[in-house]
Amino acid sequence: MNKVLAREILTPYRPGTADQNDPEFAEALAMVRGDPELARWFDEHCARYEAIRAKFQQIPISEGLKEQIISERKAHQALGSRRKAALFAVAAAFVLALIAVSSFYHRSGEDKTFSGFRNRMAKKVTRVYPAMDLETSDPQQIRRYLAQNQGHADYVLPAPLLEKSASTGCAILRWQNQKVSMICFNSGRSKSSKKADLFLFVIDRSAVPNAPAKPAPEYRHFGDLTTASWSSGDKTYLLGGFGDEEFIRKYL
Repeated sequence: MNKVLAREILTPYRPGTADQNDPEFAEALAMVRGDPELARWFDEHCARYEAIRAKFQQIPISEGLKEQIISERKAHQALGSRRKAALFAVAAAFVLALIAVSSFYHRSGEDKTFSGFRNRMAKKVTRVYPAMDLETSDPQQIRRYLAQNQGHADYVLPAPLLEKSASTGCAILRWQNQKVSMICFNSGRSKSSKKADLFLFVIDRSAVPNAPAKPAPEYRHFGDLTTASWSSGDKTYLLGGFGDEEFIRKYL
């Protein structure tokens, strides 16, 4: 497991809950204990969670509310149908509020279709420059690293992407508990920078509901980022680049 994957797994972690005994988090928590940089990030994550939880706990409860609920419960049988409906609405609203708070910390409410996958990957490269597990310009080293770490290494690159860009590295990410290989490239557009500005994400086609059905690319825009997505064989591909559609087309 690497740092990027550990952060992905621990993002929905809730300190002070049964999550600390959840086997899903065990390996990532063990890595936190042995990695100072990851430990600092995890401490900040837990502090943010505790701060938001404290805010919810500070929401005032009307004086006498408990007694009022008990009193009205005793008279429940005598209430008219409209009164019953009103009480049910209050209870339903309270349950929905709890669900909303829980969903804030869990990804269970995230769009699990291809649209959700595309949005998450786009955010990953537009918010901050993505961290790579391996930095190298050697495509063969990238494939070996992905294969050795159970990533997707049997991807097929578009010929123009191979010819017109240079590899810069790769990372293994996770989406909905599925492995995602991120292969990074530099277009050479900026001679003063060797940073990646093209990002190819590869995932099993069967892991993404509503994945593109054809090899013909579908284009979408996310601010300065343009994405092209397609499926080929048992893999679904998403290529993102900082430029317009014309820029991305040159690499497909």
